[in-house]
Amino acid sequence: MRMKTTIALFGVVVIWATSCCFAMVLVHGKGTWPDSWPKELERFRNRAKSLGVATGIQEDIHEIGFRSRKEFERAWPHILKVKTKGAPLILERGPSTCPASGCAVKAGVRILCPCRGRSGGPSEDKMLDTGPPWPDDLKLPTGGLPEYVVNDDGKWVAFDGTNRLGFIYRARVDIVLIADGEIVDLNRIPLPADTPIIDNRFKERPDVAPQGHAR
Repeated sequence: MRMKTTIALFGVVVIWATSCCFAMVLVHGKGTWPDSWPKELERFRNRAKSLGVATGIQEDIHEIGFRSRKEFERAWPHILKVKTKGAPLILERGPSTCPASGCAVKAGVRILCPCRGRSGGPSEDKMLDTGPPWPDDLKLPTGGLPEYVVNDDGKWVAFDGTNRLGFIYRARVDIVLIADGEIVDLNRIPLPADTPIIDNRFKERPDVAPQGHAR
């Protein structure tokens, strides 16, 4: 009986360890976004948090919390500069918890970005960079990008929900705006024109229908 129990426990440990090899979230205690982002965001790098998500959906997430209405409103126009053309603005009510890490932001932004690395098999000619610049044939009729892409034998193609070929990679930069009504007050800031709005602030309330557009 003891031998069977030991074997069973070993099996659980192996499954857990194997899963960890393929599902991982790395949390950095500072912002690791590219140096090419607006210099006005540099002052927030040491207080920010960045996540490297490798759960089969591969992406980087950068979270910036703000301490005052004044510093957020100064930073907001520069945050919008990193959003991909045509990408939605996602509204959430603060505090908002990131599902990937359990980290919460009271008021601020969560920026969803492509990860930085390489994708492909052992053949070098099938390897692809996992970030911009993306090939022109990926662009949508509106000029924007799909949310996610997959590596189809050495070529990036849009992920349509069914053509999963290994890992799925984020292609565009989306911004999640976390509003608390005080530091981040939607009545005080301009929202970008010609941008889809996904309103998740009342998602947990079944009596209030979302007002944003679907992705």
